[in-house]
Amino acid sequence: MIKKFILVIMASVLFITGCQAVKGVDLNKMILSNSKINSAESKTTATLDLKYTKSKVTDKDFLKVLNLLDNAKVEFQTKMQDSSTVSMTGNLTLKQKGKIQFRLYMDKKQVVLLLDNAKKPIRISIDNSSTPNDQLIKDLQTKLLAPVVKNLPNPFPAHLTVKNNITEKVHGAKVTGHKVHAEVFANEIPKLLETFLNNLLKDEKSIQEIVNAINELSKSAGETTAITTEDFKNGIQQVKTEILPELKKPEYSSLLTKKNNFKTDLFLDKKFYERKSSSVLTIGSIPDADGLTGVTVRITNETWNINKKVIASKIKYTSFLKADATPEQVMATLDKRHSVLYSVMSSFMYEPSKALKTSQVRVINNYGKKLDTITVKGIRKGDVIKIYSTSGIPLAGKQSTGSTVTLSVKQIGKKSGKVYVSIIRSKKAESTRVSVTFKSEKK
Repeated sequence: MIKKFILVIMASVLFITGCQAVKGVDLNKMILSNSKINSAESKTTATLDLKYTKSKVTDKDFLKVLNLLDNAKVEFQTKMQDSSTVSMTGNLTLKQKGKIQFRLYMDKKQVVLLLDNAKKPIRISIDNSSTPNDQLIKDLQTKLLAPVVKNLPNPFPAHLTVKNNITEKVHGAKVTGHKVHAEVFANEIPKLLETFLNNLLKDEKSIQEIVNAINELSKSAGETTAITTEDFKNGIQQVKTEILPELKKPEYSSLLTKKNNFKTDLFLDKKFYERKSSSVLTIGSIPDADGLTGVTVRITNETWNINKKVIASKIKYTSFLKADATPEQVMATLDKRHSVLYSVMSSFMYEPSKALKTSQVRVINNYGKKLDTITVKGIRKGDVIKIYSTSGIPLAGKQSTGSTVTLSVKQIGKKSGKVYVSIIRSKKAESTRVSVTFKSEKK
């Protein structure tokens, strides 16, 4: 147990090192301020870029995942009513498939998740019988992190810059505060951890504060065992003698390199609340990754309405799926004519449908306000036809009731061009898209 706690503390160090008191920006103040946030709204955007050589990826399923997630983007807005009542609304954009909308609502009793406008949400019950109260957890977090921060090394002053009295726009409002830029490189992590652990071992008071916080948290969670300061010290020594030497071995040199780094820009207001952030995680060296050579994650965030009245958005439902619902049960709640999630899930569960022939598709590009039509013949009852633009945007979807189906689109283009057409057959995944040309509008 003690080793787990130390590893958690070490993980925290990696994210917050470099933000100590510099030019009036005190990490302790930031931690204390953010621990006092009871309500807020925020907007987050994250993107994922992958570098890989398709011919070198030997695992076909892994290649399918890489193709799916490359250039993925997730955007969501969060409303925190209080520490246990939160809602999220957003969408996940997959370059090859389209957007998957999602909504989430959580309170003390449940987590409700609605995916891609499904007929039923997924509901997960929360057992609060052995859960510590929210204020206790926040207090313990502050007690735990304060002595940790106190012993953080400050080894990288060149990677940390602070600008004071900076004005930024946050959700349309002007806010004055501090701008912090920090960088951490993977090759510096072993020395950082070693310095931190040595500092902590010399600080009896901080160790006692950490142990007290751990025991208090464990007790509130219903655990009867407690650790002593000697247990904690032994745990630190174990990390020093077992983990640190491992990190210095040659096999870690390709991972602990400057090519792998984390850079962040934080904007703190005068009360030291984090209001905006822009971070980039770059993994430019990945040993034995089966063709994957690079990963870049970019995250931006802004927060407003801190400790003001915020109402989380509930999800209304009359029936729901339980947490142990099967993939088939989830898919049954989705509209496969339009659902991107259905297309994604089925692509991993079933063989793809046989693609249509261009001779089966006829496109009529009507003039003016008259709807354009796409007619597909030679299909079966129950087949689903989907139409996409050249940029991959879904234009229409329809389930056939016979051997022919006609779909209408408001405007496919005034000039000549192409649309892409796919088919989903029963117990099959979506087929590859075939391109079908159409002529320009004629009066």
